[in-house]
Amino acid sequence: MEITNISEEAEEFTGNVWLIENDETVLIDAGTGDSWEEIRKLEPVDKVVITHSHYDHVDNLPKIVDKYGPKVYAYNPDNLPVDAEELSEENTVEIAGIEFEVIHTPGHKDDSICLYSSEEKILFTGDLLFPAGSFGRTDLEEGDRDLLIESIEKIVELGVDAFYPGHDNAVEKNAEEQIQESLENARRRESKY
Repeated sequence: MEITNISEEAEEFTGNVWLIENDETVLIDAGTGDSWEEIRKLEPVDKVVITHSHYDHVDNLPKIVDKYGPKVYAYNPDNLPVDAEELSEENTVEIAGIEFEVIHTPGHKDDSICLYSSEEKILFTGDLLFPAGSFGRTDLEEGDRDLLIESIEKIVELGVDAFYPGHDNAVEKNAEEQIQESLENARRRESKY
């Protein structure tokens, strides 16, 4: 399974758009702004899984649906500008031939999820946590520091070799240590994001 951040070269502010290609083409989040320039070069897009409904993760979603007609998945589809299938914490979702567990992780936003593959030991974190011990903002509407801490506690013992956050770079070394550091930092200070 190949994972690429296709919004990496975007000049405007956007969330990461993770492209996973294997048996199918899947996007984790849809980004905003000029990340569309890279998305529209793809052919096809089979699925889009949304980690949470902040605009920088969903703004391009209507254009993606219009161009490709993919299946769209989200924890609370009512928050999206398009129709989507609902995910819950009891669900798994297949992404490019790999089963991912859906983990509800509120604190940054009520509809936030992480996606975890125990087979591949990878985690898509949305805006729950980031590299170098950082973590999601809790000063926005629906933000809640205590919930965010509880959400990080859900994933700290999973067994993660790599994680792919909603902003910043992928973490493909020392992932578990960085998740633990994010938890410790969330317990004592404000995020840089």
